[in-house]
Amino acid sequence: MNTSKGARDVLKRTSDFLQSGLVSEQPAWYKPVAYHPPQRMENKVVRPEKFDGLRKLRVPTRNGDLYKTRLRPADFKYSLIKPQQLKFFEDKIRNVFYKQHPWELADPKSLIENEHTIDNKNQDWSRMKQLTKKLDGESVVQRTMYIIKNENLTLTEAYEKAKFEYYRLKIENETEMNVVREEHEMYGAVYQKSLLEQGFDKETEFIQKWKVRALDETKIVEAKSSNQISELGADEDAPIDEEAIFSELREEEDFGDVPEGQSTQ
Repeated sequence: MNTSKGARDVLKRTSDFLQSGLVSEQPAWYKPVAYHPPQRMENKVVRPEKFDGLRKLRVPTRNGDLYKTRLRPADFKYSLIKPQQLKFFEDKIRNVFYKQHPWELADPKSLIENEHTIDNKNQDWSRMKQLTKKLDGESVVQRTMYIIKNENLTLTEAYEKAKFEYYRLKIENETEMNVVREEHEMYGAVYQKSLLEQGFDKETEFIQKWKVRALDETKIVEAKSSNQISELGADEDAPIDEEAIFSELREEEDFGDVPEGQSTQ
């Protein structure tokens, strides 16, 4: 028995399994699916925007134009029955904003935080700041769309205006947080170091270790160089034996004794 069939035959196969005894109990979904079976689409629907591709597949005849019922592999490039790619105008604004502000992608988000803010249409976007939504890049997108529809500005002007409001609110939030922290510290509150400060501390610790090691190695190099200079100075004071030097050169070059009047070549 071939079990690799479509999802539409799951109910029938389960019924056969129950009758044969392969399955002892009915699944929880068995009766609801039996009472409300899934609808079957026997015919594949071609979207209206793909009629240009159908014209290319048209075959002229005497009785009228017919269409190919069996497509060749080259005909599938028209994408007649493929799912349509969804395109939204807001996505272009999102791409521009996050390309200009990549660090905003590091802002953590959670489903609990956005539980009541998924439907942005119910928000009042006549202002940037919302009571039930966190200030983020989506605020800039929705505020830009509102400005375009209600203030008759171009896309660039609306985006720049929304971005300016976003910067202003960001500065206000950071200023408020800094003032609150200073007030808490004044009354004795102690804050732990942030991850950025902890990273600076670790970096400083390693730099200090490398500094001590570099100083030690520098002292060793200076001591070796001073020893070499002292040895060279002692050799300069001693008399130079020219015959010994020329004899060493002859041995290295293997010239030997060359008679006078003859070249070494």
